[in-house]
Amino acid sequence: MMKEKVKQTPINTLIFSSSPNDSEQVASHLKNMGLPVRHQVVTDSEQLKEATDAKHWQQAIFIDVLDNLPIKQVLSQLKKQPITVPAVMLANEYDEEKRLEFLAQGLKDYIPAKSLDLLTMVVKREQQLVTSLQSLEQANKLVYETNKRNELLLDSSKDAIAYIHEGMHIYTNPTYIKRFGYEEDEVIVMSIMDMISDEDKDKVKALLKRQAQEGTEVSEVLKGKTASGEEFEADFIISSAIYDDEECVQLLVRDIGDQQELMKKLKEVSQIDQVTGALNRPAFMEHFTKSVEAAREAKHNAVLYMIEIDKFTNYRSKFGIADCDVLLKDVATWLRDSCDSSDVIGRISDSSFGLMLSATDKPPTELPKKLLKDVESQLFEVSGQTLKVTFSIGGVPCTDNEVEPSKLLLHATTAAHNLQEQGGNNFQIFNPSIDSLLNDEERKIYEEFSLAREESNMTLFYQPMMSLKGSPNKQYMCYFRYKLKDGSWGLGEDIFPIFEKVGIDADIDRVTIKHALKMLAKDKAENNSNKLYVALSPNSLLRDDLHKWLEKLIGVAGIDSANLVLALKGHTAQTYLKKVIELKASLRKLGVPFCLSGVETDNAELVRSIKPNIVSFAPNFIDTLKEHGADKVQQVIKAAADIEAKTIISNLEDASTLAQIWPLGIDFVMGNYVSKPISKLNYDFADSDF
Repeated sequence: MMKEKVKQTPINTLIFSSSPNDSEQVASHLKNMGLPVRHQVVTDSEQLKEATDAKHWQQAIFIDVLDNLPIKQVLSQLKKQPITVPAVMLANEYDEEKRLEFLAQGLKDYIPAKSLDLLTMVVKREQQLVTSLQSLEQANKLVYETNKRNELLLDSSKDAIAYIHEGMHIYTNPTYIKRFGYEEDEVIVMSIMDMISDEDKDKVKALLKRQAQEGTEVSEVLKGKTASGEEFEADFIISSAIYDDEECVQLLVRDIGDQQELMKKLKEVSQIDQVTGALNRPAFMEHFTKSVEAAREAKHNAVLYMIEIDKFTNYRSKFGIADCDVLLKDVATWLRDSCDSSDVIGRISDSSFGLMLSATDKPPTELPKKLLKDVESQLFEVSGQTLKVTFSIGGVPCTDNEVEPSKLLLHATTAAHNLQEQGGNNFQIFNPSIDSLLNDEERKIYEEFSLAREESNMTLFYQPMMSLKGSPNKQYMCYFRYKLKDGSWGLGEDIFPIFEKVGIDADIDRVTIKHALKMLAKDKAENNSNKLYVALSPNSLLRDDLHKWLEKLIGVAGIDSANLVLALKGHTAQTYLKKVIELKASLRKLGVPFCLSGVETDNAELVRSIKPNIVSFAPNFIDTLKEHGADKVQQVIKAAADIEAKTIISNLEDASTLAQIWPLGIDFVMGNYVSKPISKLNYDFADSDF
């Protein structure tokens, strides 16, 4: 039986370099040496800020010094991360004096650029420290939360509890003071002997001595004495303790007969998250599991929501754990006030709440829409500062499926986390019946893609378009790719129809557009000007927020909007003609060209109706030209010329076909004869034979 491989936690790594090739070489070497590096290249301060705002980093690597980004500035920015980010310099010209200088600035090491094996050892060493620091932070957090819980238990306990040091009281809870009938300032200067009847003083001395010798919990039924001199019989339980960092003993005075009521109180307290007052995770999961079973049996609609507070890690870094506990409590209170009294809320993790609707007639989308809208006008106060909070809400229906409750929670959590990666402030209802949508072969393909998506192994390939009219434009068609199980970049068979079936085709479009904008921004920084064509799916066309989302991203990228071209298939355009015309109008306002792609030879009227900026003909255009001659294709070419649209022919495979195309007045051609899709925007247009 094969031993299951333990999945390594990715090392989020920033690589500071002006050379993409050098950065990729370093990252590849680390991965080949078994380090699960997930890297991002940074070339300027703007990219650094964007990267540190987006996620937490565990490692920084400098490939020599960047002229426009001082190391001191980088280290200062990295100090704002929750856990120390070790930084290492690879020096092209290694020098011992410079090593001392950079170590003094805060670098963890300074090594020759060619010593990549040494770099691997340094990164492993530093990551051991990072892991230790993360464990320490988690331990401190657990101690903090445990102390808070203990304080609440002590203050709310029905048992009389005191802490005794060398016979004197150093802490007494309200029940203890009330039980013995003294004022708090009186008890604190009294000894334990003052609380015991005269006949049992020797017994309590012996009990204290036995506890000190054995170090375990000891108990005996003794007679206590109140301030009025009244005596009562109780179980005196003594155990070792530490209070306020001081070794002492805990004294618990429990009246005989109160055990059952105490256990009930302890159970109630043990189910509550002490920070927020909501159910803690175990209690919520117990309620959630029972509610799912009951809803399925009664055939009631039940829905689980996972509510994540966006940017919570940033708040914790800025304000600290204690102040963020206040925020969590206020958010939990707001959620309770915003939901029905029958809805049950639990704290699932640091920044997430579970919300269970056990029997509801509301559509699953109604509550998250309401919460997202209402929280916009809600102001929270943290450390004296006013704060607006947003949520990422993942929902999952619980009744109409056979999915286990734990997996339902996982689905809702995954949906919420995916929304946060896309910027947050949104909701998504996950359909757990997805397996019913796909056959076995499609499911295998989708699972391969899901693994690549989970590990962020998605990218774009680019196919260059060659101008037939001497245009200076450098244009590429973008193709979405992900890493297959064999390690190559490609696509599962018919993956895009699968995306449509499971309802994520529009999400993939957005991933593709984001990556294209990132490449264009990098291009601009390197004084290049390429145009990238990105294809849209039908569901992207149907989303009303595409225009606003695109406007925001183009603004953030700071690119020339004319360098991003959005393309839509002709058969999709025929189906949603009105929507396409609206999309083209909104893109025109943004300055984004619109390309009608996959245009057939009989689509002349469609071209005239939509009036796209660019017309890209279907792959069978060349076959039609070869079989029927130029007359068969002239009508659609003329339609494009009448509206002054640029034209593109794809699937150019040989020089003889090029000779037939040349007289048609086509603007651009693409295909394997020009170049296969490539992984970088580095095609040499000047070196072409065209």
